[in-house]
Amino acid sequence: MRPVTYLRGRIPVRHHEHVAILYRSREEAFSTMSFLAEGLQGDDLCVYLAPDDYQAEMLGRLRAQGVEADRHIGEGSFRLHRGLHTFPELREWTQSIFADAERAAAPSLRWLEEGLWAAPLGFPMPHFFEFHALLNYQVKHYPSVALCQYDLEKIPTHHLLNAIAVHRHLLVEGALVRDNPFYVPAEKFLPLSAAQRQSDILALFHEVQFDVSKLLAALAGYAQVQRALSESREH
Repeated sequence: MRPVTYLRGRIPVRHHEHVAILYRSREEAFSTMSFLAEGLQGDDLCVYLAPDDYQAEMLGRLRAQGVEADRHIGEGSFRLHRGLHTFPELREWTQSIFADAERAAAPSLRWLEEGLWAAPLGFPMPHFFEFHALLNYQVKHYPSVALCQYDLEKIPTHHLLNAIAVHRHLLVEGALVRDNPFYVPAEKFLPLSAAQRQSDILALFHEVQFDVSKLLAALAGYAQVQRALSESREH
């Protein structure tokens, strides 16, 4: 399958992929600007879910690159949102986005989300991760790519573990992990109570002693092994 885009100019991402991007500085949060710029120039329906200040900076960067962001906003092909307060509202809004893409016959739906949006709005974090587990299903049913970004300097460790668990693919330390070994499929994650989820996730990450540096190093190492195996098959 042909890649939809190349993250950081070299990492292929394809339709129906839901990727968590783990980054370390605010500047890195905008390294995915080209994902939106390419989509807007190619008539995709693009979504940017992020706090107001991130939206303002992203718009400024897109305009500086010559992207007619305001025209796309007016036409409805570029949707910006600061987030919602309840799980039903978020689900309904998301379903409407995918329905609009289908009605417009958009070649692709590009979803870029800054994971910091939930806390300022008081959105319940257990529901935040439920939503991302369900987003795996929606991404599978329409030619779309969802990139969900998490700032390692701001996200609490227990939330980071949940974020890793509900995303099948990860970009960590500049490397793409396909088929994340810590991924918990939605059909297993969703039926559990919040307490059961937390218990299962803690057990899952016990082998790295809940040490974030150790966890990230293990994931980056796993990505390197995957890449080496892929390259050996090609040759």
